[in-house]
Amino acid sequence: MRLNLQIVMGRSLATLLLLSATFQIALAGNQYCYPRGNTNEFQLSKKLEFIEDRIIPKTDADLVPEEGLSCKWKILTDHLDNAVVVLTGFDTEARVNEWRRTKSVDSAAQQQPMRYELHSKASDATCSSPSTSEPKPVELEMLRVLQLTKGSYLTVSFRLNRRSFANIPGLQIRLMEPGFCGRSMTNFESNCYTTGSVRRNLTAELAAMSADSGVMRLASFSSSAALQNFVTESQRTRVGSGLSTRSKEPLSLAQRLRIGLFYEHRTKKVFYLNCGAEGCKMAEFEDADKLNHTVQSTNSSVSCGSLRAVNLNIDGEVLGLVSFTDCSEQLPALISFPDAARNRCGDSSQPVLNWMLAAAQPAAEEEQTSPSPERMRLIMVQFVAAGLILLLFLSTLTLIFVSRRQCLQREAAASPKTVPSPVEKGGGPEGACQSDAQKPLVHSGYSTHIKQLESLPALI
Repeated sequence: MRLNLQIVMGRSLATLLLLSATFQIALAGNQYCYPRGNTNEFQLSKKLEFIEDRIIPKTDADLVPEEGLSCKWKILTDHLDNAVVVLTGFDTEARVNEWRRTKSVDSAAQQQPMRYELHSKASDATCSSPSTSEPKPVELEMLRVLQLTKGSYLTVSFRLNRRSFANIPGLQIRLMEPGFCGRSMTNFESNCYTTGSVRRNLTAELAAMSADSGVMRLASFSSSAALQNFVTESQRTRVGSGLSTRSKEPLSLAQRLRIGLFYEHRTKKVFYLNCGAEGCKMAEFEDADKLNHTVQSTNSSVSCGSLRAVNLNIDGEVLGLVSFTDCSEQLPALISFPDAARNRCGDSSQPVLNWMLAAAQPAAEEEQTSPSPERMRLIMVQFVAAGLILLLFLSTLTLIFVSRRQCLQREAAASPKTVPSPVEKGGGPEGACQSDAQKPLVHSGYSTHIKQLESLPALI
């Protein structure tokens, strides 16, 4: 009994020591601002499990001096060559133990953000990130992927007013570990995958990814098997085996995330963004018939894909579902980039936009050559109306012809052969079928003249 108690106490002590060591290691990556006024330099190094360095404006235990806080950090990368570094903002109030009391903040004090600047030694022949022309603000939702060459360095600075209790975002610097990336990311086929927090449409998302060196991409997959393997890998909590087993956080795929898959309505085919050493291009998805997807009908020629993971059964099997919707929908993105610096830089937005433009042209030409249903209905109505008018006109002509022919036949049958024709009588052709009531009356002068001619034989 006593031996078991000692074993339990020993295990508990070992656990406490391990937790304490882990806590100390985590704090080792924190860089605070102290009221010294000088530049703090430190090396971005490959520590145990690639510990993430975090630049934190201040600790709550330290009071802000009367003149305020003004700090600057210089992060060196002398021993690193072609390293991939991820910069993100984080909320110091949520990530650091604080006991400050909420106080009013003047607007002037809030206009002092933390800023960073990249000083790159890259040449034009490399894919490294270019130097920033001016310091950029650190924001909570920022996500920037940098490829650094040997000799490049970062500078970070900020100033805190004495009366300010504003929660200035901190800067997190994460060095990617090949084969693992980071604890909160997923490594799949030599790429790191993470999720963005800003909701954008397709055009805005592509523009944001191309703003840096172009290493960020919309996560894309060539087949349904590759996509499903990624979803399974993203939900793991431990990777590796034996002594190399590592713990990680599952990637959150509960909400729909924009990915690099596209559906063309004209051909009913799925395409993906294929990026390699020779750049990016659009390629046809290998087995779209096996892809678990839905297509929303839109007026555009192309729909954009988004990915969401769902649990299928109680065993925890996770399935990736793809939805193709309008590209103007505001969505966060699933982002991929290499876990180590490789020759995979370049603009990925232009191939997508060019392909979408080309896909829209056949649809426009087909719309011009093939009238719309409304136009077809209008043409049919006009054609039927013209046919009815023509039929009515022909019927009228037929009736007139038949009636005149019958009239002439009756007149010819009723009149003797010696009787002069209506023309000889002076009636003209139009008078051939006139009745007696319709004939014009004879003038009195003309009647007297006729009588005189009839009396001439008697005089002779």
